[in-house]
Amino acid sequence: MRFVLISLLFNVYWFSAAIGPPSLQWLMGAMLLAAIAYDRTVIAGILTLAPLGIIGDSVMLYTQWLAVDTSSLIMPSWLILLWLGFCAFAWLMRELVLARPIWLITCIGSVGGASSYLAGERLGALSFPQSFWITGVVLLGVWAIYSVLFVVLMRWLQHKVEARMAATRGQQ
Repeated sequence: MRFVLISLLFNVYWFSAAIGPPSLQWLMGAMLLAAIAYDRTVIAGILTLAPLGIIGDSVMLYTQWLAVDTSSLIMPSWLILLWLGFCAFAWLMRELVLARPIWLITCIGSVGGASSYLAGERLGALSFPQSFWITGVVLLGVWAIYSVLFVVLMRWLQHKVEARMAATRGQQ
């Protein structure tokens, strides 16, 4: 039930970014704060995982694999918020993710991640300066890399969080 509810909420979050006007960014911010209130370790998950996606998408924008309408030098705020929310979602789902083989998470992550960009392109949130099909293949590869790195980082961070919680319990 928890997985379904968090997944539905993330879809609301994603649609707020992909089709919502900038005025919906307050909703994304509120949902992000709700995730942090639900589980304070979400902050660590976001700080660990989000830079990977933000830097990766910045490179994709700079190298013109992706294009967005923005006056920002790096990337639009809605895309940064989307990465923050995705990383909060991934962190909240970490038990489910880390219990699966990395090859399965990589397959699901590459198809799901690439599909979200393809859907975003169809909804007008971004565009592909290169061929749609070639960009799709590139996105599959990028998301395969993201998925592996996210699992590795999530395992590392989970151990740190567990060690900190055990130390805190030991001090009480």
